[in-house]
Amino acid sequence: MKIYLAKLTIICSFIVLAIFCGVGGRKARANSSGPPTGHTGAPGELTCNIAGCHISFPLNSGTGTLTLTGLPANYTANQEINLTVTLNLAGATIFGFELTAIDDQGRQAGTFTITEGGRTQLFSGVIGGNLRRYVMHNFTGSFPNGQGQNSWNFRWTAPATSTGRVTFYVAGNAGNNSGTELGDRIYTRNFSIQPGAAIPTVSTVSAASFQAGGASEAIEALFGTGLAGSTEVATTLPLPTTLGGVQVKVKDGNNIERDAGLFFISAGQINLLVPQGTSTGSATITVLRNGTTVGAGTLEVAAVSPGMFTFSGTGQGLAAANIFRLKADGSQSFEPIGVFNASAGRFDPIPIDLGPASDQVFLIAFGTGFRNNSSLNNVSATIGGTTAEVLFAGATPGLAGLDQGNIRIPRSLIGRGSVDVVFRADGKTANTVQITIK
Repeated sequence: MKIYLAKLTIICSFIVLAIFCGVGGRKARANSSGPPTGHTGAPGELTCNIAGCHISFPLNSGTGTLTLTGLPANYTANQEINLTVTLNLAGATIFGFELTAIDDQGRQAGTFTITEGGRTQLFSGVIGGNLRRYVMHNFTGSFPNGQGQNSWNFRWTAPATSTGRVTFYVAGNAGNNSGTELGDRIYTRNFSIQPGAAIPTVSTVSAASFQAGGASEAIEALFGTGLAGSTEVATTLPLPTTLGGVQVKVKDGNNIERDAGLFFISAGQINLLVPQGTSTGSATITVLRNGTTVGAGTLEVAAVSPGMFTFSGTGQGLAAANIFRLKADGSQSFEPIGVFNASAGRFDPIPIDLGPASDQVFLIAFGTGFRNNSSLNNVSATIGGTTAEVLFAGATPGLAGLDQGNIRIPRSLIGRGSVDVVFRADGKTANTVQITIK
């Protein structure tokens, strides 16, 4: 094998100088960008051994081994898999490889990502009218990284939808660095992977409003089937990221994956905390049960996504809130705005008495998804259609993901009865909830 910036691969020739290969000094094309595509031995392709270049030995002869590691038995949509090609041959001093992945119709399957930019590269080729992508070594990557062996790492991302069986075809050249095409050995192998069972889709909504969307550090409710083998509630802070063998991973728009804190798990529902630092944009939600993926979906993450809790737990009806009363003499009290009606199985409102004119009465309304508002100046509320001053909108101390809005109740509402409370943060409106004013 020539050493001029090197042929170094499964192909006849390349890089910088014109290289001769084959009996009788046939001249091969020089290719400064790397080896020609289409020499993996895949359907419709050749190998350098078959093409008459490295013909000293039969294909796949000798004691060399060519392997592809990291490939599971099955793939799922958009699954990212880190792979390693390794070529071993005692006495070989220079190595190269080329690999492609195709479906049973000979079409490109999935995508490759270079993870060793200094040692590997990507190229495209067309075989039988089908576009194929190839990952291969570059000049630096041709030099061994062990005694009589070399390996190359890269990533394969599975197709977004199943294309059936995917086969990886790989060819390798273990060379002797003799300066000719003689004495090199060519190896080829193929490895197949089948699509796994379709992963059930899960949906994620605000645990307060039950509306789509979320925000960093917001409480979300995730719905699906077969999510957990038991029903469990977290009892510690910080929240656990594994509960009853269940984990939820959130991969944000920057491709950073984090574990979500878990409040509650059951077969059909998981309540989780969107991890702090999750960027805005579309996030991928993955549910794992004892290490196996049992659900996947997406969540649109915004900087602010306000939702208000209700006593019904549905995002409708009586606000999950209480009253803070400040009297003229400085005395303070907290008062409930609802009472549980055991016979009816619901919370009934307690009419709010605004008291004498000297009393200041504030609604402490609990929600989620608005602690990261840009400014209190960009937070507003109306009660019964009347503008109400918001004195605070942020995190509730000591409670993961829970936010609160402290809203002064206008005295002009005395006698109004049931009224709507509408809360807005950074131009986004939360679900409408109700209170009753005496």
